[in-house]
Amino acid sequence: MSCPSCAAPAEPTDRYCEACGARLGTAGRLTSALPAAPCTGCGSAETAADGFCDGCGRRRPAGRERTELELPGVAAATDRGHRRRRNEDAVAIGRTGGATVAVVCDGISTSTDADTAATVAVGAAVDAVLVALDRGADPAEATRSGFAAARAAVAGLATDENRANPPSCTYVSGVVTAGTVTVGWAGDSRAYWLPRAGPARPLTEDDSLGAQLAAAGVPVAADAGPDAAALTRWVGADAGPVAARVATVDDATPGRLVLCSDGLSRYLADADRLAALAGGQPAEPPTDQPAGLVRRLVRFALDSGGGDNIAVAVLPFPIPEGGPYR
Repeated sequence: MSCPSCAAPAEPTDRYCEACGARLGTAGRLTSALPAAPCTGCGSAETAADGFCDGCGRRRPAGRERTELELPGVAAATDRGHRRRRNEDAVAIGRTGGATVAVVCDGISTSTDADTAATVAVGAAVDAVLVALDRGADPAEATRSGFAAARAAVAGLATDENRANPPSCTYVSGVVTAGTVTVGWAGDSRAYWLPRAGPARPLTEDDSLGAQLAAAGVPVAADAGPDAAALTRWVGADAGPVAARVATVDDATPGRLVLCSDGLSRYLADADRLAALAGGQPAEPPTDQPAGLVRRLVRFALDSGGGDNIAVAVLPFPIPEGGPYR
């Protein structure tokens, strides 16, 4: 076998690549990336590094139009929605030892190959977080490692041809351990904490011009338009030396961590409304399982218009039993 990150030879029993340190094996790691497959246009199995078919020149999408991912204690899904031509959101989940991990990235649609940026970012991030946790890093340190890996991977997509508008995405991640809930982010993808008892609350603040003005006490009209939504931090070669903002719930009581792109939060921005929807109704199936809540939230976004790509991940606290994932 070989390392999926650097192609160096590896033994089936190896947990890490001796050449680059990447985590080997996928038992505790899933992403929304499309697996290698023949071109749907001409059947060619050869795809160039830029994502275009060598046979017919057709562009191969980086991620699936819609998919659901589930491991014990963590679930995620992404959907193209009703109006976008392709899905530029991506999700990844993982579990190792006593921790669950999820990453949501939203490709910035005005950038080149936004779907590739998001897909590359979630894969690099979840691998780096799992490696860091396996090596004894605390959740905040592992969160920063995941973001740094995503940033490097997306920056590596820049070429002479796209450098004026390189592939870019937003980013939010969650790590749940036996004692803490930790999130990291850049951009306007969000994390919400929904405790079983007590008020729900957002754990992230949008990195946007409108949010920045509001934090400074400057009134921002509800109809301020796209300028207010302009991002001030993101992941990409043109983003500068950005680092993850990190927040931790140290005194977490039983609850659920929800990560999402703005394909959901545009319809469900209020934490209390999100918690009410997550709670379900007595006559409906229970939503304690993360996959059930993920489906409910994606369906809500679709039924509300589905105007953008949707990505959602749910991580319960405390972590349900399951595994092994080492």
